[in-house]
Amino acid sequence: MKMRELFTASLYRFKELKNARFIGFGKALVYLIFLSFILAIPITGHVLSLFNDLKADGQEIAEKIPDFTIEEGKLAPTGDSEGFIYQTDSIIFTFDPAGKRSPDDITGDLLGNFISVGLLPDEIVIALPTSGITTSLLGSNHLEFPYAQGLTQLNGNHLREYLSEKTIPWWLILLIVLVSLYPAFINLVTTILIACIGASILSGIRRLQVGFLENLKILIFSATLPVILAALVSFFSLSFDTSFFIILASLFIYNQAAKGLPKRESQV
Repeated sequence: MKMRELFTASLYRFKELKNARFIGFGKALVYLIFLSFILAIPITGHVLSLFNDLKADGQEIAEKIPDFTIEEGKLAPTGDSEGFIYQTDSIIFTFDPAGKRSPDDITGDLLGNFISVGLLPDEIVIALPTSGITTSLLGSNHLEFPYAQGLTQLNGNHLREYLSEKTIPWWLILLIVLVSLYPAFINLVTTILIACIGASILSGIRRLQVGFLENLKILIFSATLPVILAALVSFFSLSFDTSFFIILASLFIYNQAAKGLPKRESQV
């Protein structure tokens, strides 16, 4: 059977999925990436929603930013602009040319999922919510960008224009999709392997003439409908345990597909 026919069978003709054991492993891997992409869609949607909220709050903050320039690596406000702290639904913004606050103070402003940004005398500090991903990738939950290192042309007008942009760049959307796809793929591979162990135990008990790799390919296609349903539920709740659901539902569908598999002959 072709992959298109197996995809159709995976939605309602479960017994035909036994034929998935005959396709090449490379094609099965491509199909697994396709399923991972489906699982990544809800994550991408939630992240884009967060970025849209940040953009809206950024436009609000842009109206508060005074004129300034960078002179000899230092924040130099124009006129008698004073420091201030401004909070929106998702961002806590600090403008502090006098140096009354430190990077630790900016990080300490974080509340829940807030992002804290501070324009300090010598640098920009961006503090992110503490998470395992943040720590593993960055080594810390805050970033420091000295003005003297590539930000000497920064000024109030440039920052206001950047924050006032209403659209998310296409490259950022692509990056979000790729970043979301990676954990979805790793999670799905782990889930399918666990389910395949269960399927191998079932096939052994029923004396089915099928090996681990063949079971794995059948499981990959058996996971199609569970993955689609899990993705739909995840749109409303990211806390939904997709792995447990996919394992149980895939094994149920595998059990239907296994009914057409040949059995080993009994040895006398």
